[in-house]
Amino acid sequence: MTPLEYLGAKQIDEASWRLHMPRAIHGAFGGVTGGALAAAAVAIGRFAAPGRIAVSLDMHFLRGLASEEATAAVDVLSSGRSLTVVRVELSDEQERRTTVARVAFAEPTALEPIDTDPPASQLGPPSPDVGESAKPWRPPRGVEVPIIDTAQPRAARVGNGIATLVTVPWDLDADGAEGACLAADLSVGPPVDAVLAKGRWVPHPNPDLSIRFAGPITSSELVAVAACRRVSRGAATVESEVWDGTEFVASAISTSLFIAGS
Repeated sequence: MTPLEYLGAKQIDEASWRLHMPRAIHGAFGGVTGGALAAAAVAIGRFAAPGRIAVSLDMHFLRGLASEEATAAVDVLSSGRSLTVVRVELSDEQERRTTVARVAFAEPTALEPIDTDPPASQLGPPSPDVGESAKPWRPPRGVEVPIIDTAQPRAARVGNGIATLVTVPWDLDADGAEGACLAADLSVGPPVDAVLAKGRWVPHPNPDLSIRFAGPITSSELVAVAACRRVSRGAATVESEVWDGTEFVASAISTSLFIAGS
């Protein structure tokens, strides 16, 4: 099942789609989890850039998409010899805009076939036995989080960060970037949780997500290692790396907001 099949996507015309966002991919904050929205943006964007590979994604979550039915509007901002940039806007069943994404796709034949081994990352790679110490996520008391049953996230300490192990619920498609979206987004919460005193929970949604895709993904079992770099005036900055085994496949950065009075 491809990401678009999982999301029940139906193309209306070249510029619009209908989507079904099942409860299984809803998160803790009253709507579809950001990773699933990001995956939808990438998957839909591919149709405007056939044969090209996903290289970057910038997301802004304007409001929660709480309905199971949604629409997507697609606009090709630029398409050149080497790069296509697509804007995808998602709206709920009441036609309220909820998410704005920009996805960039590169033309493989326009790129030099250069491959190098970079120096070791500060966050990863996670050790092969990271799963042995990982603990399944548990939702906060009284909060329903369907995505936990769907993606089966587990968390473990890794160096100066926290690793989140994620099972992607759809089949790999093209370069697999949609899977990195889900893993990167789910990795944001644990290091932000760790900032709080033990036993305390404050809602901390992430209103944005930026991802750079570093290579093709070959497995539905991904590990995203994330660290909270700083919290200032209730806003946290989080860096994440997504790993497919020992292969670094994506880098992400996001903001989390500690919501007062909750």
